[in-house]
Amino acid sequence: MQFTDSPSDYQDHEYSSDDFDADWVPNPHGKFQLDQAPPTGLIGIIKSGSLDSLLTNPWLVSIFIATVISILIASIAAIILGQRSTELTPEQETQQALLQKSKNLEASDTNFREYLTRNDYSSGMVSNPGLLQAAVLEASARYRNRIVTSQNNPQNQAYNQHEEVINYGSEIEALKRINLGASGKEAELRYIDPSTDLWVTIPLDSAELAASGLVKLNIISNGRRETTQRFDLITIAQNTRKALTEIKNTRVEALRVKGLAPVASQLEKTDWFGNTTNPQGAEISDYQQDKPEPKPRKPQQSNLPPKPTKEDNHEQ
Repeated sequence: MQFTDSPSDYQDHEYSSDDFDADWVPNPHGKFQLDQAPPTGLIGIIKSGSLDSLLTNPWLVSIFIATVISILIASIAAIILGQRSTELTPEQETQQALLQKSKNLEASDTNFREYLTRNDYSSGMVSNPGLLQAAVLEASARYRNRIVTSQNNPQNQAYNQHEEVINYGSEIEALKRINLGASGKEAELRYIDPSTDLWVTIPLDSAELAASGLVKLNIISNGRRETTQRFDLITIAQNTRKALTEIKNTRVEALRVKGLAPVASQLEKTDWFGNTTNPQGAEISDYQQDKPEPKPRKPQQSNLPPKPTKEDNHEQ
């Protein structure tokens, strides 16, 4: 059986125009509506992806310029308000200065107390003592030398005694001061003033008397150390004066800020020797280690210290 096809069924077959939509033509990126209007508005321009349209659109450029101007105005206003908020009134400036001076003075006082009472508890040679410990160590070295001298002096009651027996007697005397202070007793400190060659008497209240006994116990205790360490008292005096001068300068500034200029000037013009002079001219180097102690002039009877007792003639 033979089958024959009509040529008209396969040859020159063309799609009818009815198979296509007259509104679009083939496009490799998809359909494009021929009669669609170009994109308008910000969203439409952004969707279109046309940078030129973004830069040349008057409406968008106007919005951008207005936004920039608004940001600049807001920034300038914030800066001006910030400057006004940081400006202090004269009263606020005075209070702020007073607060700062008070903090500086408190810090200076704290540093001085630390320097005054600092203790180096090294078993050997100390390397970082405070002012008080340095003076106590020097006093303990001298105390040990006096014990040796007493042990070798036939005229002394401590002759040929063991050093711990002498130490024990000294501790009893130190404890007497503490007990006297605890019972409300007072004492007096007497010395010769080099500027007048006269005896000066300084009263010690009960607490100061007790404190002197505690210092004496500290000296005795350090005298038992295996190592003896010496300190120059002139250096200790110089360092003390320097530390006090720093506090004095800070205190003078604080007094001036408080409106107490006359008091500040009085402190500033008085040196550490009690003289009213230029503070720059007062030097503690006036203390000379080898300078002999001045002999007091013949003072009036009321200025003489009481005669020493037998207990004062030997070392405890």
